[in-house]
Amino acid sequence: MEQNIDHIIAHVLSGDFSSEDILSLSKWLNESEKNQEEFRRLTNYWIADVSLKSSVISPNSLNKLIEKINAPTQPIQKRSSWKKYMCTAAAGVLLLIVSTFSLQYLAKGQQSKQNPEYYTFLTNESKSQFALEDGTRVTLNKHSRLRYSNDFGKDNRKVVLEGEAYFDVAKDSIHPFLIETNGASISVLGTQFNVNSQVEADNIVVTLIEGAVRFEKDKQNVLLSPNQQLTLYRETDEITIRQVDPQFFTSWKDGLIRYKSIPFIDLVKELENTYKVEIQVNGTKLKEPDVVVSASFSNDQSIDQILTTISRSLPILWYKKDAIYNIQYQHKK
Repeated sequence: MEQNIDHIIAHVLSGDFSSEDILSLSKWLNESEKNQEEFRRLTNYWIADVSLKSSVISPNSLNKLIEKINAPTQPIQKRSSWKKYMCTAAAGVLLLIVSTFSLQYLAKGQQSKQNPEYYTFLTNESKSQFALEDGTRVTLNKHSRLRYSNDFGKDNRKVVLEGEAYFDVAKDSIHPFLIETNGASISVLGTQFNVNSQVEADNIVVTLIEGAVRFEKDKQNVLLSPNQQLTLYRETDEITIRQVDPQFFTSWKDGLIRYKSIPFIDLVKELENTYKVEIQVNGTKLKEPDVVVSASFSNDQSIDQILTTISRSLPILWYKKDAIYNIQYQHKK
């Protein structure tokens, strides 16, 4: 482990890392205070070299870091100790300090209460599970982002969500848990619920499993009960509430995609959001609300495999052209 930890750290700080790198780094950090201090030292070097205006890290910067890793340890200015760093890191997630002011103060060895640190969990092609400092457990779906500051748990428990996440919120009657997402807010004391708020989607969907949540948008204020699902249509700000079976909206966290008697056109929209592809449904027949489908898929399946499976139960033909999936109704002979 000691022989390759330097290179693992270099990979993580440069953004070119694997899930194995994250797990190895987390294990190494938890082994001793000495390891944590060494990581802080290398990270301070890295922050000093990386331009805050650039979102791409050049190979030269990585080479500089590796050279410093291999160089003898030099005295550096004492800096404020960081909070427990990346101990809850999970496969597929990178914990980034993304506040520009925070990075500037760290590089100078200073700390300011007026400029709190911000932490962001990002996912790409895989979901991730982690715990926040208050004990709240979060499952973050693919292509999603959760952001919070180092004030979390002190005066408030506020997070900002882009995408989809399942929350099992630790109870705290003094500090309500607040989620801000695309101009709306959700507040809870302790409960389990799912929030789907993709930036490019037409609506925000909140599904409550147990407990109670309060949804607020502008002057609208709605209290949800278990097994209720709230949908906010962004274009009109209209809110609808219906009774649902929550398992069909939370199965993604267990690696499944499940739907029961939903319009086929709604399933197509869900597949577009999940797989980040464009699907064109040709003709009017398949867009009719009485064309429904029940389905259960694994997240490991590709969009091609899923469309092929659907075509065995619905009279459809599909093909891919210029990165667009085309689906059309297959008339019976």
